[in-house]
Amino acid sequence: MAEKKTPEQDAPEKKAAPKKTTVSKTPKTITKVDSAAPSSPAAKPAAKSAAAKNAPAASEADKSSAKTKRILAIVFWVLAIACEVLALLVFIGKIDLRFTSQMVQLIAFLVIDFIFVVIGAQFWKRANHLDPVSEQNKVKFWLWNNMGVIVCCFAFIPFLIYVLFVDKEADPKMKKVASIVAAVALVLGIGLSYDWNPVSQEGKAQAEATLGDTSVYWTQFGSVYHLDTECQHLNRSSELFVGTVSSAIGAGKTRLCKTCAKNFGIEIDENGAITSIAAALTPAAEEASEAVEEAVEAPAA
Repeated sequence: MAEKKTPEQDAPEKKAAPKKTTVSKTPKTITKVDSAAPSSPAAKPAAKSAAAKNAPAASEADKSSAKTKRILAIVFWVLAIACEVLALLVFIGKIDLRFTSQMVQLIAFLVIDFIFVVIGAQFWKRANHLDPVSEQNKVKFWLWNNMGVIVCCFAFIPFLIYVLFVDKEADPKMKKVASIVAAVALVLGIGLSYDWNPVSQEGKAQAEATLGDTSVYWTQFGSVYHLDTECQHLNRSSELFVGTVSSAIGAGKTRLCKTCAKNFGIEIDENGAITSIAAALTPAAEEASEAVEEAVEAPAA
């Protein structure tokens, strides 16, 4: 006789619901960079198109800061070229500091040369983020943004040419060490001096016109700024900086987060530069921005 099953036994087994994986969010400390109050970019549609078309110059404060940084960059680059000359004089035996070996002197001058080149390039790149040039002339735009790469070549290639092709009577060991150190410094210097995220006058104007004084957020490292503190890419960031898009670009954050752009209806190109706005920031986004602004301004308990 077939055994009767109860309704409970006859019912199909229920599968356990899959567990949701959640990413733990790190508590954030927000540091305010400037005092601009957040506002909606939708309030400036006419200004947006005009700014993108005319690409106004940077503010006087940005231009002044950029000028100072460019002067510092030139000073460091002059010192770098001087170190290259000293290294060459050590190599041919015209300089002997006596308290250390010729090999150590040579390596020291090449390393200091490299350090000065890279420091100068960082000042130059930061200046170009504050006061960018137009990208209408592509060649000029590339050369201006990568002046550090050009200086780096001048700081090591003449030395390498002399060591490898001119001086035929140099000590082989000295020649080998000098060429290796200079070649490595050249490659690393080019990589560190190249502006991988250049800012154009038109791109900065478009970003400023689109976002206006809307608060944006960024971390100490990286090259991206965000529109929302709750962006998934900020979940593990414990410290954020808040300011206008001009402040973010000046700090080296040249690209809008792709997730934030999608969430807020802002069109960007493949490099993360704003091209146009498809929709205004939502009221919820504005309220969130205002809430963060109030939290930053609130006195500590």
